Amino acid sequence: MSDFLRELEEDIQEQRIYDLWHKYGNYVIALALAIVIATTGYTLWKYMAHQSKLNTYLSFSKAVTLYKQGKTEEALKAFQSLAQEKGGYAKLARLYEAALLSNSAEIYTEMAQQNVSDPALGNLTKVLGAARTLSSLTALQPLTAPNNAWAPLSYELLGLEKLRQGDEVAAAKDFLAILEESYASPYEQVRASMMLSQIDVPASFFEKNEKKEK
Repeated sequence: MSDFLRELEEDIQEQRIYDLWHKYGNYVIALALAIVIATTGYTLWKYMAHQSKLNTYLSFSKAVTLYKQGKTEEALKAFQSLAQEKGGYAKLARLYEAALLSNSAEIYTEMAQQNVSDPALGNLTKVLGAARTLSSLTALQPLTAPNNAWAPLSYELLGLEKLRQGDEVAAAKDFLAILEESYASPYEQVRASMMLSQIDVPASFFEKNEKKEK
């Protein structure tokens, strides 16, 4: 992660934001996806560990190892097998399965419908679906509400899409919002700061926001 941020910072000194989008856009999204899956995986594991059998945990752990080793076909089969079971690991396996498939929209839609009573997981599928396709971003707008754990990542995806469309002022507002989010991780804040440093907006933009804070 630190190597990527260092490389990004060096390139920021030489390139404009549109070049950066083409070079790093997909990488940032993939990285965000990995962070979300890892964080959510740990949370769900803590919540549902008592319901999971040891052999299920071992199977899941083996599948994750295959995933990290780049053995995607073997990992996909292992996750698909685990997804047929019940419990927390089945849900995690389903998320990894979607991450490994090129067309994951159906899985995310199905998981959202199945987890209406669990907003954390249901909203996660919206974020991941938008991150994979950069479409249906309107579904992310409600997730930017205050005290929403998915707000920083939602703002980041919305900001990236607005940059791609050429609306730098609107994108700047989204990246600035990340810096003001209590749920934002240090990595998300660093990425937002880097993007803000390259967005061409008038100085009055930042002055207005400073006045609002006061």
